[in-house]
Amino acid sequence: MQSHRVGSTVLLAGGVFLVFGGISSALGFSTSGIVASLAAVAALLYAGGVWFGAAPHADPSIVVFTSELTVAGGLLSGRPVADLFEDGMRGDIESACRDALDGRPSRFSSGKGSARRAFEAAPVRGADGLVIYGVLLSGAGAGSTDPSYDVART
Repeated sequence: MQSHRVGSTVLLAGGVFLVFGGISSALGFSTSGIVASLAAVAALLYAGGVWFGAAPHADPSIVVFTSELTVAGGLLSGRPVADLFEDGMRGDIESACRDALDGRPSRFSSGKGSARRAFEAAPVRGADGLVIYGVLLSGAGAGSTDPSYDVART
């Protein structure tokens, strides 16, 4: 378990203990006091989960990226493009994205076994013809998932 999770778990357990003990004590450790304490703890846990819960997951099947190889917009804005995919794919993705920013589109597949995915990376040019962004397509939008498609740069 990571250190920030250990701290969070200790704080959560302490908070639950204090709320449960405080409300039960205030209501005289009666059955209704225990039920009220449990309801308060459940409400606080639910509210905390909604407030601090994981951000909505966006589908990385079409990603527009900047020259810093970060997502240009949307829910994932500012995150590194390679972080959206599994570790074994990151090197291939970064290389293809750099090629796209240099004006060279590519088509490749990456990953192993059932996690293998097809990708296409292409430059996005402005009206003056200069590359201003790149776009990475993955999965069904990128074409074939045939293994013979492996790292075939176009």
